[in-house]
This record gives sequence, C-alpha cells and structure tokens, in this order.
Amino acid sequence: MTLEEIIQNLKDTQNKSDAPTEYELILAEAFKFLGYQAKTISGKGDTDVLLTANIGKESYKVDVDGKTSKNDKISDAQINWLSLKDHKEKNNSNFVVVAGPGFAGGNLEKRAQEYDVSLLTTDELIKILEAHSKYPFTLLELKDLFAEAGYLTEQVDDLLSQNHVRRSFLEKFKTIIEEIEKLQNTRLGYFTFESLAGREKIQELEIELEDIENIIQLLKIPFINAISEIDNNKFVFTLEKKDLSNTFFQISQLISIKPVTATVKTDITEQTEAQADATTTDEQVERTVGTKYYKWQIRGTSLFATAREENPYEHSCPIDHFKTIISKIIKAFQEQNVINNDTIFQMLENQELSPNRVFKGKAEEYKIRMILGVLELEGYTKWTGSLRPIEYTLDKPLDELIKWSEETGIKK
Repeated sequence: MTLEEIIQNLKDTQNKSDAPTEYELILAEAFKFLGYQAKTISGKGDTDVLLTANIGKESYKVDVDGKTSKNDKISDAQINWLSLKDHKEKNNSNFVVVAGPGFAGGNLEKRAQEYDVSLLTTDELIKILEAHSKYPFTLLELKDLFAEAGYLTEQVDDLLSQNHVRRSFLEKFKTIIEEIEKLQNTRLGYFTFESLAGREKIQELEIELEDIENIIQLLKIPFINAISEIDNNKFVFTLEKKDLSNTFFQISQLISIKPVTATVKTDITEQTEAQADATTTDEQVERTVGTKYYKWQIRGTSLFATAREENPYEHSCPIDHFKTIISKIIKAFQEQNVINNDTIFQMLENQELSPNRVFKGKAEEYKIRMILGVLELEGYTKWTGSLRPIEYTLDKPLDELIKWSEETGIKK
C-alpha cells in the first residue's frame, strides 16, 4: 500500500463509527510504514493494534486503541481507561496510544495523564507519515513521542522540527558536493576542509566543519571511493555527480526488500532545486544579521520560528524547552559579554529540557540557534559580525531580557 493510499484511507475511515475495524486495519498499515511490526488483534478484552519495535535491547511494545467518531471528537466516555490499563499489562506493553480524528476537552486529558495514555489525532499521524517518507524517523525517536501522556500536539511539532533538521543534511550534502567541484576547478585543482568551510554558500547554510568532515569521511570509504586524499588535508573528488548518485542508488537497491512507494515531493528537493536556479548575485547579498530566522510566534504551547524568506521552513520549540534554553542564555550573559551557539550547547549537555526529557545534543541544536535568532529579532541581542561561530552581544540591559523571557515563558 502506498503512502498516499494509507493517508487517504486514514481520512476516509476515521469517521466511520459504524465500522471501526476499517480504521484499526489502516492504523496497522500506517505504523508498519513507520517501521513497526503491527498486529491487529481487536475483539473483546484486548487492544486493537499491537506494535512491536524490534531494536535489540531498546525494543518496546505499544498498544494502539483506534477510536472513530462522526463528529471528529472522541469523548472521555468513549474511552475505557481501565481496559486500556488491563490491555497494557496483558500484552506486557510499554506504552498505550489512543488514535482518533480528534479529542474533546473536559477531563479527557486529565484522565489520559492519570492512566499514562497518549492521545494521537489522525492528522498528527499523517504529518508523521509524510515526514517519515522524506527522511525516516528512528524507532527510538518515536519511542520518545509515545513516552508522553495526554495530547501529543506539542511533542509532534517538536518531533517534526527535529526531523527537518536531519533532512537538512541532504541539502548540506548537495551543497558540499557543488562547492567541492567549484574549488577543484580552480588553478589549485584540489580542496581542503578549511577552503570548503570558507565558501560563502557553506557559511550561508551554517554548515559546520564537523558536517564537512563527516561527509568527506563518508565519501572516502572504499565501496564509495568518491574522494581521494592526495596529500595531508588535500583532497580531490574522483566521480561525476551522476556516478555518485548511481552508487547510492545501487546501495539502496541492495539493502531494500521492496522500495517504499511515495509520490510526495520532499521540501528538501524543492529547496535544492530552487537553490540550483539561484544567481550569483543572490548569493552575494550582504549579511546584516546573525540569524537565519525572520519571524516568530507562539501557537498553543510551542514557539515557532520561520527561517529564510526564500524557500522558507519552520521550526518549533516547546515553551518548557524555551524556558530552559533562555535561562542558560541569561546565565551565559551574566558571566561573559559575548556568547554563541556552542556556549549554550555545552551548558545544556546531559541536562533536562523539561522533566524527564534530556537534551538530545546535535538533534536539538537548532533550538538554541532558533532562540538566539528570536532574541536578535526582538532587539535584545546583536550580531558581532563573526561567522564561525556566529556570536552575539547584549543590545539591551540584561534585566530587560530577563523580564521579557519571564513574560514570554508564561504566555500561551
């Protein structure tokens, strides 16, 4: 079943209250697409779908209870909370998820918190499926999602933002290959880490030396053999791009049992195609701010920021995470006049962003950049003009920043 068919069937069956089994069956297909082993059980005294994530010592099980409703809202009365608890014990499951078209208000979330049950809407599941088709989630990332009880809107937004950051690696990969070719076509005839890092396009996308090194190491491995080191820190690209593309295609064919059919065009493809058409003049526009974000807002319990006016994309950060990160930024400014992303990253390592939710390192580094960008947009900080790293100083008294952060942190 293709992704488009799964999505359409989810939409078509979620309101069939007279035929709930149809929704349960398509839920199983949806979770199979995400990499789970999904078994439909249904029947009296058991869950609807049992998911198993086979990932060695990190394996886990999820009970999924599908609920349908003609009016798009699942009420508290439709959920048998005690049965869900019994099913979890019977199946020796780690998590319980109720999936449906939407959920009513009242005591429903309170009850979900009380019984440690996650509430996932069909639309949220569809967003996860679409993102997974562009750059797959790991089963550990999805485990973090199901570990949350109650409404999952905030957690889904957070998960999608992390996925977008990982997908941006594809954009970085393409740009690095293009810049390698440009450098190699100069009179030197080779490239180095440093010469790549200094390229304007590399800096514009905030591609770090670590990313460059990782991509070069990937391309150097014997069965790809696309880069050769001709001297200490001097490299040449040895393949045509079409041949490199074919190499990765052959690898995908070897490790795939069956290619995943999905006709959704990825936003990374759209971005890179648009960038390929960009003129040199566009690349040479003088940079006046440190941030790549140009607007932000609070929606629900998350902060959202939009990056790049050309081919824009959006990141989100839960308010609880915002509070933690901005407290580190304030602390950093109390101790020094100039700060950067790395300063805050080191302060957050092995720390909790919210209760029982540890900072994930590189996967969530964008949240630091995002909040530093918001502070610049609001005029509390200013860019020093440095590029590696991008650094900021205060542009207003620290007391004003503290007051603003407190007001923003409680705003809903």
